[in-house]
Order: sequence, then structure tokens, then C-alpha cells
Amino acid sequence: MKRLAGLLILSWIVVAPLAAQEVYVDYDRSGRFSWYKTWAWKETGEASLKGTNDLLHSTIKNTIEHYLSQGRLVENPESPQLYITYHADFRQAFKADPVSFGVGFGGAWVQDPYWGGVGVSTASARTYQQGTLIIDIWEAEGSKLVWRAVALDVFFDDPDKTAKKLDKAIEKMIKKWRKMKPGL
Repeated sequence: MKRLAGLLILSWIVVAPLAAQEVYVDYDRSGRFSWYKTWAWKETGEASLKGTNDLLHSTIKNTIEHYLSQGRLVENPESPQLYITYHADFRQAFKADPVSFGVGFGGAWVQDPYWGGVGVSTASARTYQQGTLIIDIWEAEGSKLVWRAVALDVFFDDPDKTAKKLDKAIEKMIKKWRKMKPGL
């Protein structure tokens, strides 16, 4: 029993980090991040969901606004220092899941070379939509990209699962924005 509990704990330690939402950030190393106070949305038309999936578009925008409002930035469409855009990219992905079945024969305490078992392994294959969310932050003056965050695998067939993944990913993205230090 102790061995089984140990295996379960070990497998949880190995698998838990893999299930965590990964967010990647790149930014202008000379950016004046503490100077920025105001922002506004900038529609680019590139990979935005506006017009194709208005519900998801609204969810993404509202979630970004929610987490930005908790920081030092204030939305100001008339006089923004920053423009914010997002892009959603969907690609068809392929996944193969191994499936194994087996039956064993013989005693539990002794390993005898004349006793064995029968096993069958196969794989089930499926395709799914893999979705990536990108948030870009641009300087309004000069249209210079100063910050980009990317989150992988945030869109799913299940709307509730998508909403939860989006919320976690955007929260992590905006937290990384808040940690930005001023440049030179």
C-alpha cells in the first residue's frame, strides 16, 4: 500500500507541472514601463475573433480589461500611451493516445519463467483545435511593439474549459506585465 501511495505522489509531482498553463513573454529591454499610465484598444483585424466569434472575442477583451484594471494602467481611448491588441490562432493538431490491455497468469510472490501473460497495445488517434492567444502592447506614439505575451493551448471545444484556461492565461500574462521594470 505504501508503494502505491508513493507511486501516486511521484506521478502527481511529475504530471502537475505539465498541466500548468505556460505563458511566454518577450519585451523591449529598453522600454519605459513605469512611465506608461494609459492604454486603449487598437483593432488590427489580424486574427481577432471580432465578427467570427463575438462571444469569445468579448470574453478575451473583458478578461484583459479586468486584469489590466487591477494594475497601474487606466483605459483612456482619447489619449493613450499604449495600444493593446490580441490575436487568436487556431490550428488543427493530432494526438495519439496509447491504450494497453493485459492479463497475467501465475503467482503473485514468485516470478516463474513458465508463467506469463497476454497483452495488447494499440493507440487511439484524434484531431483537435490547438489555440494560441497572443497579447501585444504597442507604444501609441510611433507604433513600436514593446511587449508580447503568448499562451499556448487555451482554446477548447468546451466553452467552460476555454473560459477557465483563458482566465488563467491572461491573469499570468498581465501579472508579467506588472512586473516589468523601467528601462534606461
